[in-house]
Amino acid sequence: MDMQKWRAAGQALAAALLLPAVSQATEQPQVAVVHQLIDPSAQVVAEVFRFEPKFLRVPAGATVRFKGSVGRHTVSSIRAMIPEGARSFEIRGKPEMELTFEHEGVYGIRCRVHGRHGMVMLLVVGDPGVNITTARAYLPELPDPEREVFEELFNELERTDG
Repeated sequence: MDMQKWRAAGQALAAALLLPAVSQATEQPQVAVVHQLIDPSAQVVAEVFRFEPKFLRVPAGATVRFKGSVGRHTVSSIRAMIPEGARSFEIRGKPEMELTFEHEGVYGIRCRVHGRHGMVMLLVVGDPGVNITTARAYLPELPDPEREVFEELFNELERTDG
């Protein structure tokens, strides 16, 4: 690669790295995206069926776009693992759908079909302290694969919150 191509590649990389800072500085609303994936090449069952990312933090009022809820996939809130006053939700049979999250706290989310393989995610909206104790207290009620992934996700939350 000649010097001109290296310079162009470096400028493109710098622009890509600066873009998030610029968009945050202009206070434009952002939409977080969560994909539902089936990866038959994964080495462990828990990674075959998964949300990507499976841990997501957004501010209150943020919109999350869920993609890939087709076939038998669902995006289903776990009633005992969402903040008081927040509405339960289930997305089924839609390739893409956006939800806005106004209530702060943690949201336990699963695929109703593939949850048995650990297909769950933890969405943190603003302050997780609102319902983290209640949500964690529900973990023993979940099937082992879901419970195990949620335990990892709550541990990650604790590590990031210090």
